[in-house]
Amino acid sequence: MAKYDEAKAVFNTLCQTLDNLNWKYNKEEHEDSFSVFTSAVGKDLTMKLSIRIDVERQVMYLKSPMPFTVPEDRRDTLAIALIRANWTMLNGSFEMDYSDGFVAFKLIVPYMDSMIGVEVCRYMILLSCRMIDTFNDKFQAIVDGRMTLAELQQFISAN
Repeated sequence: MAKYDEAKAVFNTLCQTLDNLNWKYNKEEHEDSFSVFTSAVGKDLTMKLSIRIDVERQVMYLKSPMPFTVPEDRRDTLAIALIRANWTMLNGSFEMDYSDGFVAFKLIVPYMDSMIGVEVCRYMILLSCRMIDTFNDKFQAIVDGRMTLAELQQFISAN
């Protein structure tokens, strides 16, 4: 099967998954990629999710930006917090662009010569929402100076 056809099949499975979850979304189809844009409401904020299927690289890539950027004087501290949070995760990770303080959660699922099923898409979406909802307010508190790294570590150890 050609790369485009594989990507289109994965895209259709992703859309079917979202339809099964009664999830509202927008989609875009291009020659080199397929994308879905949606959001989920967590305990304390709405999470934006962008899921892109890259035809050439043969990966499904979820990215969710945090609703804040990190001031330059707090980036070292948040970088340590992200490392500590990432250590607890089997799949996915938080990342920060150190040059501008942009923070996001990402999860990548390769599908080379294989078909991704609805359950994998569901897992990808729900796991991402869970990780974001678990940590977004903690990261915001660290950025704002309302939480220390020691307090974050206590939270991680308790969960």
